[in-house]
Amino acid sequence: MDFESIEDSIITELKTQITYLKTVETYAGQLEQDIESMPVRFPAAYVAYDGSNFFPGDVGGPGPRETCTFSVFVCAKNLKGQEEARKETGGAYDMVKDVLAALVNKNFGLDIEPVRPMRVSLLFAGRETATYSLAFITGFEHA
Repeated sequence: MDFESIEDSIITELKTQITYLKTVETYAGQLEQDIESMPVRFPAAYVAYDGSNFFPGDVGGPGPRETCTFSVFVCAKNLKGQEEARKETGGAYDMVKDVLAALVNKNFGLDIEPVRPMRVSLLFAGRETATYSLAFITGFEHA
């Protein structure tokens, strides 16, 4: 098991479960520019591997335990304004709820602990956009 497989599974689950999303992909700095003028197909979700902590196993026993954290950035845009980008059907608030429903307590058929939510926070609010970050944690044993 590795974090890359988990990230791929999160992306697949979001694409499968939240069919109104027009963009679902690995985060690669897309939000580091002016999101208001980005050529993004909204609504969008980006998945990022945030890092891991390792806990050593017993000598002669199973390998180390790894806990991984991931972020999902949900981005909504509405020409009527930022409040509508958050609250309208298919807006940021709906995406937050739908991402939680799609991921929490799931293991995607992988040998991992069920995914648990850690935090939801506002990342950016512009004139016509709203972006929230959802943080998740899971873990697994190394062989």
